[in-house]
This record gives sequence, C-alpha cells and structure tokens, in this order.
Amino acid sequence: MVGDPRDLIAWRDLKQNASLIETLWKALLGTKGAIPDLRIAEGGRIDIAATAAAYGVEARAVTIFLDQRQQQTYARSLFAGALDLVLVVAWLVEMSLSHWGGNQLLAALEFAPFWLFLALVTFQNAWLNWQVRERHLGSAGQFLATADNLFPRKP
Repeated sequence: MVGDPRDLIAWRDLKQNASLIETLWKALLGTKGAIPDLRIAEGGRIDIAATAAAYGVEARAVTIFLDQRQQQTYARSLFAGALDLVLVVAWLVEMSLSHWGGNQLLAALEFAPFWLFLALVTFQNAWLNWQVRERHLGSAGQFLATADNLFPRKP
C-alpha cells in the first residue's frame, strides 16, 4: 500500500491543536471571577458609592480599581489584537510566497481558530473596557451600537 488516507489529514496534529484551543478557552473563562460584585443602579449604571459601601472602602478606592481594570482590558485587547495582526501578516506572506497545494489549504484551515480566538479576546476586552469606561454594564450589541469607538482606551 502506497499511503494511508489517514496520513492525508494530520489527525494527531488536529487533536493537539484542538486541545490547545480548549486549554486557552478554559483559561479565558477562568478570568471571569477576577471582578468583584459591583452594585448596579437602575439602567445598568455601576453605582460606585453603593459598591464602596458594600465593601467598606471609600468611593475613591472603587474608582481606582475601575481605572486599573480599564488599564488591564486596554493592554489585553491591544496585545491580542497586535498578535492577531502579526500572525495574519506572517501567514499572508508565507502563503503568497509558497506554492499552493493541499497542505497549504489545510494549514489555512488549522490556523483560522487561532485568529478567531485572538479576535474574540480582543473584542471581549474592548467591550469590558467600554463598560468600565462608561461605568455602565451593557451587552455586546449595545457596545457595537452605541460605542463611539470600538478601540479600547486608557483611563
């Protein structure tokens, strides 16, 4: 037998990449508990005074925490977006300089989940940055509809 059809698609590599994506996804979901419970006023606004009273701190401490959180989401969004852009450019250069065949198409399909993951990390942190900046909890749809700019900002 000349070749096995299972060798045409690198199933072992696909499984390893899928487990890596699963690990990254679990790590991303694990960061949700990092934000303490904020007190929300009517209309979805973050109530700084009520949050400060609930934790027994001054309102200034809550404001400092929110500013730090805005800085973190800014850095995460910027880093993930830059990494995504570098990977896309590197892939485009590689694909434009190489001879197209079945392996290149498979490589393109294997690489797409990483681009998507980094794009989602970028979007999620830009959305969180908007929520902290506006002191208003809103859905992703509200973020896309009402944000004056989709890029995150420093505090």
